[in-house]
Amino acid sequence: MSICSTGLGDALKDAKQLAVTGKTARKITGLGNTTLYRLIKERKLETVSIGRRRLVKYASLQALVGIKADA
Repeated sequence: MSICSTGLGDALKDAKQLAVTGKTARKITGLGNTTLYRLIKERKLETVSIGRRRLVKYASLQALVGIKADA
């Protein structure tokens, strides 16, 4: 079942991503794996764990690269 078939397509079109995987965080910032996890360990990037999955908060990535998060 796709998002469009659930009727959520329009509602999610303007939604902002709250958290991303480590792989996505590396892609959008251009950082390497070691650097990303060092920043997490130093608490310069905020993460959230849901079950066994660890996600990087998108607002934390924006703050790291100096992009002002929308209110």
